[in-house]
Amino acid sequence: MIDKKYYLYAVEQMDRAKREKKKHNGWKDKADRDCFYSGRPCAERHEVFPGRPNRQISIAHGFQVDLCPEKHRELQENIMPWAKVENQKWRETYERAYIDRLIDEGASEEDALESWMRLIGRNYIEELTPK
Repeated sequence: MIDKKYYLYAVEQMDRAKREKKKHNGWKDKADRDCFYSGRPCAERHEVFPGRPNRQISIAHGFQVDLCPEKHRELQENIMPWAKVENQKWRETYERAYIDRLIDEGASEEDALESWMRLIGRNYIEELTPK
């Protein structure tokens, strides 16, 4: 089950990315961001889907989370059990938000999942089965 707090945050980030003209990782507005977990200011922007080209896809679509440096490092390293759980939670959440947005725009769930698979190349939601 996807946590509502995470889902609402994901939708907000995706909306932000849609409004922005120039796509960047957010260093320019770092002072205006707060950590999702601690609320601390000057948060770093973490791309939920790592590697090439997924990092750029994350930036373009707003699949990002604002984090304090300590939490950012933990999620990037993905070693601790907490980080593994959180990374999976964020990936599921952003996949669900992306699919829901396409369904709201008139796509079927099957077509939306297919679009997700073309974009990211991997399904993170256990209940969904791509073709």
